[in-house]
Amino acid sequence: MRSFSKRLSFFLRVAVSVGLVLFMISKLDAANMLRFVRRADVGLVALTLLAVLADRALMGVRWMKLVEALGVHAARSKLFKIFFLSTFFGSFLPSGVGGEAVRAISFSRLTSKGIESFASVALDRLIGLLSMLLTGLLSLVVFYRVYPHPALLGVVLASSLVLVTVLGSGLARPVHAKLLEWFGSGKGRLSEWIRKGVEAMARYREKPGVLGLVLLISLGVQLLRVLQAYLLSESMDLGTPAVYFLCFVPPILVVTMLPISVGGWGTANLAYVALFSQVGMDRDGAFVLSVLILGLGVVGNLPGGLIYAWEGFASTRESSTRAQRERSESRSESRGGGAPRQ
Repeated sequence: MRSFSKRLSFFLRVAVSVGLVLFMISKLDAANMLRFVRRADVGLVALTLLAVLADRALMGVRWMKLVEALGVHAARSKLFKIFFLSTFFGSFLPSGVGGEAVRAISFSRLTSKGIESFASVALDRLIGLLSMLLTGLLSLVVFYRVYPHPALLGVVLASSLVLVTVLGSGLARPVHAKLLEWFGSGKGRLSEWIRKGVEAMARYREKPGVLGLVLLISLGVQLLRVLQAYLLSESMDLGTPAVYFLCFVPPILVVTMLPISVGGWGTANLAYVALFSQVGMDRDGAFVLSVLILGLGVVGNLPGGLIYAWEGFASTRESSTRAQRERSESRSESRGGGAPRQ
């Protein structure tokens, strides 16, 4: 039954992506879209691809910093391989969750630390989303006179507050104490997971410098993504000022992460056309821009495909001896009942 539900969910997301793309194509001028494609400057497209690869590298470093903050020891080369494998598979899985699931499972197999792997991936996703919202919020506030859109500003502001609340709750000492009080005193698997999860988040709370660095890296990633969209726009001579890319691209990225499509196809295309057409960009050009952005994103994820073709997932697993030792130590810690740090 569970397998059927997963398949149905996947096919529904495919239907959303394909349906939205086909709907927009039916409403746009195919000949005009082809003219925009032919107009694209190859040099600027190549420069955009370099920016895509740069943001992928920064995202890998961001996650690696979160892993190391937990005191989990793993070769950096293997961490990068896991990251790029997850980005590759994330291109073809449900947006916002597919790639993260691949990363968490692969990292868990590498280190035999399932809760820590989930904590690092979850916090990486939350900080990434927060950086998107903060970039968009700052741009919408600073350039409000250029683009006075109170509805969009309100949505981004409300989303930012919700995400800050979620992130703060995940790191808050009182929340950890309550979780341990309610669930942490038992001997079952759930209690063990709660204790380990609280300990992992407590370690992050003790390292605000690392969290600050990770947030700065995330903001750099978002600025690179704004630059990518602007460069592609300039390559096709769409003539839209850079300020609108600062205002629109971060919210579009958040829409792309909604788990209702595959790789953001359909939802991102619709968001690009809906927002950029309001400020004078040709609707056909906005659609082509969205397709190029998503397409170059897939190309930027191809290093993970090459790793998978060459090595599969074998390179992300430690030797069986070490894995057994890690599991033995984990069981010993759980039997000892040591109280996690708060």
